[in-house]
Amino acid sequence: MYPRDTVVTVQPFTRQHDGEDVIIGRPETGVFLAVPAEAVELLDYLALGSSVGDAQQHYYEKYGEVPDLEDFLGLLETKGIISNGNQRPAAVNANLRPAANLRYHFADFPQRLAQILFGRSALAVYGLLTLSAISLVVVNPALASRPADLYFPDHRTLSWTIIAIASYTALFLHELGHLIAARAKGINSRIGIGHRLWYLVAETDLSGLWSVPKGDRYMPMLAGIIVDAVSASFLVFLLWVAAQKWFLLPVFMARLVRAMVFTYVLRIMWQCFFFIRTDLYFVIANFCNCRNLLKDTEAFLRNKAAGVLSFLRKVDQSSIPATELRLIRIYAFFWVAGRIAALSVLFAITLPVAWRYIKSVGQAFRAGYSVNPSNFVDAVLLAAYFLLPLTIGMIMWTNSLIRRERM
Repeated sequence: MYPRDTVVTVQPFTRQHDGEDVIIGRPETGVFLAVPAEAVELLDYLALGSSVGDAQQHYYEKYGEVPDLEDFLGLLETKGIISNGNQRPAAVNANLRPAANLRYHFADFPQRLAQILFGRSALAVYGLLTLSAISLVVVNPALASRPADLYFPDHRTLSWTIIAIASYTALFLHELGHLIAARAKGINSRIGIGHRLWYLVAETDLSGLWSVPKGDRYMPMLAGIIVDAVSASFLVFLLWVAAQKWFLLPVFMARLVRAMVFTYVLRIMWQCFFFIRTDLYFVIANFCNCRNLLKDTEAFLRNKAAGVLSFLRKVDQSSIPATELRLIRIYAFFWVAGRIAALSVLFAITLPVAWRYIKSVGQAFRAGYSVNPSNFVDAVLLAAYFLLPLTIGMIMWTNSLIRRERM
């Protein structure tokens, strides 16, 4: 497909040195690749209008070998980084359709405002607010939220209607924090829907961060946690002010605020589940310069288990540099700790709270509509608000496990 007289069109691409490799990509399509520095040199030569043969000759004169560009150029064409101007339309391979431009969210958000919201002064204020809220809880343990705050024996539908709206709003603000912090670095992002384990979540595509230096990636990665911490802090202040009798906070509203604080605590705890790609995982992977840290760690643990379980097949990790392999060994402890933490939250918080609601809903269903119509309707709506998202998340998680086993 790429004879020596072929002249390809090289699209403008970003480049960032990352260890021994260079990350090249096109932010407008969300495509980024890690390639050797010599490959970037070839691309620059082709971008000047040189033919494939001239580029090979140039490479040979400098490095003493002729590069095989067929697969390399084919990959770049599928990623939309180059286009082959010599190909006839009928000869274009259907598998070589370049990536289309992405539609980003909040791309018009003012970059200057984003820089103010996530600048040093703002971060200092956020940190002060969070530390102050933690201090209040330490001094006044009664302000601390507990798992029991998630259960509402009365006004169940109304309670979970408010909690559901507030939770999804908080989730949106978490992801919006990522987007705004990325905009502060001049990067556009987009929000999608996915799942983490059995939970239905929103997630922000921050792949555009590969186009900026390593040090500029941390703030967009941590922005969601910062938003959650500050939001929870405001709610703690609200509870403290009410406890000081500065204003009257109805008991029902106080319970809702406590429940929301606990959901924020759970969301921040979630970031410590290092066996999945959480915000903190990406921070660690970026710091360690390990682009496949999670996958390599899982392969490392699989190899360890294969030493005991003979039916497991070992994964060859001989190509991983010794330095990176040491980091993988260290991260394996965090992986296991994260798995234990996730199961602890599941069995200590999620399932007990869910079981209390299931029993309550079951009693209403057994009694029937005629006995207590309002309680029956309340139970149906509660199931929709509380159990439906969890059920969808469980189904998506189970399907992902099945697909992984089939692969």
